[in-house]
Amino acid sequence: MVADDFQFWGPIKPSVRGLWKRFFAHDSPLAFQSILRAYVEPGSELLEVGAGPGYLYPYRLRGNVRRIVGIDPDPCVLENREIDEGVVGVCEHLPFPNDSFDIVFHRMVAEHLSEPVAATAEIARVLRRGGLLIMQTPNAWHYSMLASRCTPLWFHRKYMHFLATRKQSEDVHPTHYRMNTAAAIRRTVTCAGLEVEGVEFLTAPPGYLRFSVVAFCAGALYAKSVESLVPCLRPSIVAVARKPARRTHVLSARP
Repeated sequence: MVADDFQFWGPIKPSVRGLWKRFFAHDSPLAFQSILRAYVEPGSELLEVGAGPGYLYPYRLRGNVRRIVGIDPDPCVLENREIDEGVVGVCEHLPFPNDSFDIVFHRMVAEHLSEPVAATAEIARVLRRGGLLIMQTPNAWHYSMLASRCTPLWFHRKYMHFLATRKQSEDVHPTHYRMNTAAAIRRTVTCAGLEVEGVEFLTAPPGYLRFSVVAFCAGALYAKSVESLVPCLRPSIVAVARKPARRTHVLSARP
């Protein structure tokens, strides 16, 4: 883990910082960026769904690809310096012509989709033949997400403020968790007319438990034992799906 990677996690108490470095030195918060970059070419045209203001997940792709567009319901996307063009809108109704992009990607967005099949079908529509959807989302079976599903939005915002992470209150949005297991992702992208190329479970430090040494140690023990033995319980899921070279039938059933 390099210094920039460590800073990406946000403020960490000195009492926890040493443990974090000791047990999670090889878990980079930039893993998704590395996966995304493996598919990107200089001539690629990209769309980021849920681009927001751009400071949470800086991809450093602008200027290295032909074009990168971001869409988000929040007008803050217009100030995003990581993209060439910001558009205010929602994933369920993308204001782009068919076959507009080589890659559509989103990170920590799927859990907020109330209609994931409709949203993913729109992504499939604007992808070119052979184009890719690349996504990362929290795993609904991870203990942090199980707790999140049992608590209200106001609590999530207060908890993020309490942890003093890089997230602001306005960065915490309502969640639905309708596309947050490997099975749900596979069903959703298949219904939308895409073909799954790969699904991977990523590890991460127990950042939600950074408020105390005892809690963090308990989370570290769980990560190094249970999550190591049972990958499907790891914190997040990365999936890659491709739009077929020829037209396929799109189902309308909900996942």
